[in-house]
Amino acid sequence: MPRVGQPSDSFKVAKIGSRWVFVTPEGNAFLMLGVFSVDVGGSIDDLKDTHANRIVVKYGSKPKWAEYAVKRLKVWGFNTLAEYATEYVLPTTSQYGHVNAEKMPYVTMIRPAYYGLTNQWNAAPGPVKDLIAGTDPAVYAGWRGNGTPDVFDPNFEIYANAMAGGSSPDAAKSPWLIGIATDDADNIVGFGPGPELPAPRIHPHIAWLVLATNFQQSNNDRLRVKYTDTKVYAKYAFRDFLKAKYDSIAGLNAAWGARYTSWDSDGGWPSGKGFLDESGRSSWVGKDYDRLTRATPGVRADLDAFLYEFAKRYFSATAGASRKKMPGKLVFGPATFNGWGGLTRKEILRAAGESVDVLQAAVTPQLLELTTRYAGDIPIVTWTGVGANPDSSLWRYPNPEGWPKTQQERAKLYNTTLSRDFNITTPAGVKHVVGTKFWAWIDSWGEKSNWGLVSFLDNAYDGKEAVRARGEDQWGFPVGGEERDYGDFLTTVRQTNLELMRQLTDDLARSSTAPRRPERR
Repeated sequence: MPRVGQPSDSFKVAKIGSRWVFVTPEGNAFLMLGVFSVDVGGSIDDLKDTHANRIVVKYGSKPKWAEYAVKRLKVWGFNTLAEYATEYVLPTTSQYGHVNAEKMPYVTMIRPAYYGLTNQWNAAPGPVKDLIAGTDPAVYAGWRGNGTPDVFDPNFEIYANAMAGGSSPDAAKSPWLIGIATDDADNIVGFGPGPELPAPRIHPHIAWLVLATNFQQSNNDRLRVKYTDTKVYAKYAFRDFLKAKYDSIAGLNAAWGARYTSWDSDGGWPSGKGFLDESGRSSWVGKDYDRLTRATPGVRADLDAFLYEFAKRYFSATAGASRKKMPGKLVFGPATFNGWGGLTRKEILRAAGESVDVLQAAVTPQLLELTTRYAGDIPIVTWTGVGANPDSSLWRYPNPEGWPKTQQERAKLYNTTLSRDFNITTPAGVKHVVGTKFWAWIDSWGEKSNWGLVSFLDNAYDGKEAVRARGEDQWGFPVGGEERDYGDFLTTVRQTNLELMRQLTDDLARSSTAPRRPERR
């Protein structure tokens, strides 16, 4: 790839003419083509064994598998190990003392919104509270199998700082580490799609959860944790935010059409009359936690305003921790905004755009225009994933709605999606997409879905390995032995990846005389 910047010790991002790009430590342009979850599978599948066992038989050891996993990715045109990769495939020293001999740039993730709720590894003085767990089941009827962390809890920032250090002693100084993703957006209820665009699912408004949740929690039965500090800090933060704006409870009541008797508790949650007792039962708040259609205009305005403060606090803690512990590395937002084909709420996108170096978001022409309207002029990494159950090791199981039926059709969709995303231009004339990450390395036994580049037998879906006939790959390792002959996905994937890199080279050549925005980070 062409030289677009000066050599440095880390990856950066830069805007060359009208196109954002990654810049390698050598100063060359870099189009991120990553794969999530490059790891072995531990589930016993239809053939009565696990992928984890099979790769040891095939390669002799997990470290040797890891070396050839990266070699295979390179052959298929990929260049980045995305989140959820096992430490065995990374080019830095793992907690097991292993360093992969086959090097590839990578992105890591800290996940305080998930692990902080149980204080995994005792990284903070105590667990972070889940706002959803404190809501009234008679009011909040949303899914309770996931959570929304109280980011104002001091334990949240402490936990984020502990996780940002990572488990590899040399990662902070490694030129192979592109950056740190703050979280998996799937683990932060409320960071998914809002109601601005149609979507099959809408996430609740986080500020509504803050307003309606109990102001104190002593335990969380779902997570099996207890709290020595029962204060729900986010609810107090919202109260203080409103006190600063309205001064008196009478002023808040006038703006909201409310009848609170106190800024504090008066009778106890969920039926008391004080602000802290609010549970969503009040007529001026209402039970529409997704769209806020039952809330008064004053309530809606303040919920939106506090949502921005909540998101800003989240990114202050997570991005701040990442930059402190991994100076010079890029900070990526949670993977991935704009879920379910919808649009993450604009207040969250605004806070993200002010805080991270690279946004992670699903895009279409409309989504990209709105996302950058709210988040600003920022580089974006997308995600890509689709399968074809009937033409895979998951042939026994229903094909998810809308999925292709063959690997060739799957390949065509991969090509169409990446070509579209890479070339989307906003009304301002900017190309924001700097890469994509494919989900995932291997098929999913848990979801019974053909997400993978390889089958449970570790055969590539290239029309040659994932077939009944047995043979050897280019390095002499055994392939084949499938129940059926599956089609060719990876030939088109490789061609698409290489073509996109060629296109980027051509784009940058045309922009060689255009003004350059200074490199970030």
